[in-house]
Amino acid sequence: GEDGGASHRQGTAEAPGGGPEAAGGDAESDAVLVRQAREAAEEASRYAKTAAEFAHQAAEAAEAARGDHKRGSYALTKSTAHSAIVYTLTVVKAVRAVGYSTLDVAAQCRAAAKRRGHSTECSESAVSAMSLGLEALNAALVCAEATEITAAELQKPLSDSDLSSEGSERFVGAAVKASLAAASASNTAMSAAIAAVEGSRQCIRTLEKKAEDAGEAAGDAGGEAGSPSQEGASSAGGGGEEAQDSAGEPQQRKKPPTADEFAAAAGKRSIAQRNNNHKVLQRLNAEILAHQQQVRQILQANRPLIPKVSSDAKQKIFALLQDYAEEARVDLESAIAASMLHGQGSPADAVAAAMRELPMLVPFMQAQSLAIPVSVKARVLKMAALYDLPLAMRILDQEVFGPAKTALPWSLDSRKAAEAQQRLDEVCETVRHELSSNVAEEALPQPH
Repeated sequence: GEDGGASHRQGTAEAPGGGPEAAGGDAESDAVLVRQAREAAEEASRYAKTAAEFAHQAAEAAEAARGDHKRGSYALTKSTAHSAIVYTLTVVKAVRAVGYSTLDVAAQCRAAAKRRGHSTECSESAVSAMSLGLEALNAALVCAEATEITAAELQKPLSDSDLSSEGSERFVGAAVKASLAAASASNTAMSAAIAAVEGSRQCIRTLEKKAEDAGEAAGDAGGEAGSPSQEGASSAGGGGEEAQDSAGEPQQRKKPPTADEFAAAAGKRSIAQRNNNHKVLQRLNAEILAHQQQVRQILQANRPLIPKVSSDAKQKIFALLQDYAEEARVDLESAIAASMLHGQGSPADAVAAAMRELPMLVPFMQAQSLAIPVSVKARVLKMAALYDLPLAMRILDQEVFGPAKTALPWSLDSRKAAEAQQRLDEVCETVRHELSSNVAEEALPQPH
């Protein structure tokens, strides 16, 4: 980057004809650097907030474990302490992401300082961001070690004292240790994120100053490369300097962007931001799915930790599911009737499209599993499947899939009817597979 900047400056002074191309390439490179610094700072801020939220949840879980211990509930104390450790594990990953993003900002600040020549402010921001980024990574490592130690406390073989109220103290101690480690790592991550944001701003200011200097240099170069008559006047003395200034002044003034250019640039920034947000959401979704899978494996190996479900809670969930399924049936029948009336596509396509647009089923029809569905109806379906998967699927068959098959027009021939039936069966099997694989356990009895 330093050699490129030197060659650009040298080319501008010696070959004015190539200056605009070099300036355009340099400006584009600066824009990429600014964008990368801004995206890294925003990512650091997001993950720092995530770490703070989960650290707060870990502290609440530790306090809840202390309360369960006072009430003499051994199993509940252990379960709550385990929740605190899981929250702390999430903090570890978030803090680690903050550290890497802050180091990325530090790298961009160093590059900006080199392009500016010797920018003291940008160099200091780079050093600060690098130091705090490394501290965040070290805090994540310390927090991970604390998580391993506290998890080992929960996995120790049980003794007679462990079954008593006093024995659950070690679970409370493990939860408190995990929550304290999470809080410390979260604070470090927040400091690193602040340094990343400040470094990104300093990087932008430095490159803006560099662009201003480049504009002044281009104006001076344009003045020196004036018309032959101006050069003659300069050699003869008199008004040469005024002529150079008058020739260089128009080159210093940049043409303001038109409304279309401004709108196009804003559109590109918006698209880039959406793409970045989509990548971040995909990463967070994958991490949460991994955490959920780990919790499932732990609960499968330690079934006494699974809380019991009261009959009242189960009844409320399935009453909601029944209502939502009836609403889905009405929406489905209306969509199929409208499609048949307007003759849009084949009946099989209309049924499949209407089925895939139901808010209750949309999260389960995606190529990538969704850790936390946005739709409340889908969340109720997941909770019902967690309580009793066969009963949940029976309600869906009675209220959604069965009526959808009935809604198919009688005028269909056997081939089209079979095709539509196959589409419905595929949707039903996809939902069942998603629920049994990532939510409930179809082969094992559900808690009652």
